[in-house]
Amino acid sequence: MTSYQHILIGIDFSSETARVMERGLELADTLDAKVSFIHVVEYTGYLFPPDTPFPVEMNLELQFVEKAKEQLISLTSSMGRSEAVCFVEVGSPTQEIVQIAEEHQVDLIVLGSHGRHGIQRILGSTASGVLHTSSCDVLAVRIRAAE
Repeated sequence: MTSYQHILIGIDFSSETARVMERGLELADTLDAKVSFIHVVEYTGYLFPPDTPFPVEMNLELQFVEKAKEQLISLTSSMGRSEAVCFVEVGSPTQEIVQIAEEHQVDLIVLGSHGRHGIQRILGSTASGVLHTSSCDVLAVRIRAAE
């Protein structure tokens, strides 16, 4: 059996986040592995037409990042992992997760999978993208759609 040393758990704040965290933490505890968490705020370019007047100090992206940091810290603390490293990145979830994994010597990425079409039906677009571009192992935790 592969002995993982560093597990990165992807957090999307969906209703199934706790299940994904539990699966990743169970593995980390069993293998005595370091665990880190990541949430990616998807970059949309802009949310409003470029000529929409806003106060100079208003930065929605920064607000999204700060809110995500607060939520991630609260969530990891509630799971007894307040010492874990938490990453909040902006961009493409697939690219950011793979980049953080490579930069921090992660050897297993744990993600929820709940895609809808083609290969995405099986894995989910982010899980599929990470699986196909990551140099480390990926565990896709199956998430069932609400019935």
